[in-house]
Amino acid sequence: MKKVYFTPGPTELYSEVPKYLEEAIGNNICSISHRSSEFMEIYKQVSSSLKQLLGIPNSFRIFFLASATESMDRIIQNTVAENCFHFVNGAFAERFYKTALELGKRAGKCEATSGSGFDFENVTIAHTPELICFTQNETSTGVALPVEEIYGFGKKFPEAIIAVDIVTASPYLKIDFTKIDCAFFSVQKGFGLPAGLGVLIVNERCIEKAKSLKEKNIRIGSYHNFLSLDENAVKFQTSETPNVLTIYLLGRVCEMLNNYGIEKIRSETEEKSGMLYEFFDSHSKFGTFVKQKKDRSNTIVVADVGESLTAIKKSLLEEGFVIGSGYGKFKDNQVRIANFPMHRIDDVKKIISALDKV
Repeated sequence: MKKVYFTPGPTELYSEVPKYLEEAIGNNICSISHRSSEFMEIYKQVSSSLKQLLGIPNSFRIFFLASATESMDRIIQNTVAENCFHFVNGAFAERFYKTALELGKRAGKCEATSGSGFDFENVTIAHTPELICFTQNETSTGVALPVEEIYGFGKKFPEAIIAVDIVTASPYLKIDFTKIDCAFFSVQKGFGLPAGLGVLIVNERCIEKAKSLKEKNIRIGSYHNFLSLDENAVKFQTSETPNVLTIYLLGRVCEMLNNYGIEKIRSETEEKSGMLYEFFDSHSKFGTFVKQKKDRSNTIVVADVGESLTAIKKSLLEEGFVIGSGYGKFKDNQVRIANFPMHRIDDVKKIISALDKV
């Protein structure tokens, strides 16, 4: 039986990906130089399609890195001389915060209770941060932050760089890039591709901050600092030999999603998450982990299932579905069900039916 992966990432590949892979091999994509006109055309096409899909202004740069975790490093190195501030609503937001500490920065944080959002009105930031970091959609807890609250901190701290982790929010999330400075994701989640490529989206303010830090003899990294990445990106090239195959595949997936329609994707995502939340909210033995509806992610649905975890995963596997366990301290009593564009409504209905029998 073919398995269908509803895991938070890596997750199910789009059904079109094998065709795109065959196409790439047939066109010898894996052999071209990253300095070639062929690659430059691929980079240009991916950048254009991604900007169309996510509503990214043309003035923003698209950088290709190894992972979303690397993006955290690069953002902090290139925008922070001394201090930054982090909103921590789970393990991946905590990783962003710890990265700043490991890079020797003075990092402050506001930490939410597990499964909850923030009381933004009562958050106090003691110093003036150079960088404020948000994990909009926390993969470990299924907590999503309202984008309007994120924009508000850009108004309160106009000198600060606003960085947003959109790893499990993209491409579903509708965000106004003119109200933030940088965002990043990796392709093995909502873009339905094999792992191994991170995408970092930055504006001119980020580039200028990196330039300012370098002029002050503050280390901003080597071949993947913003200045090197930008110097190459304007030519639709990369600083080093990149993951050409996955960049090509990302372009094909973005093209497919644009043809399908982003508003339709958003509507279907909300329909599927609504079905899952309704099931867990009304179940006698299970319960939705994120209690406040305003804090709930539409792309990562997390539920408390107690001692039924093993039985649930076994029952779903017999039906051909693989879902995620809880993260960290919740690994033995929670499930996490991804809800990305490649996940079909009919399959969500089958998962709910199988869960109802446990």
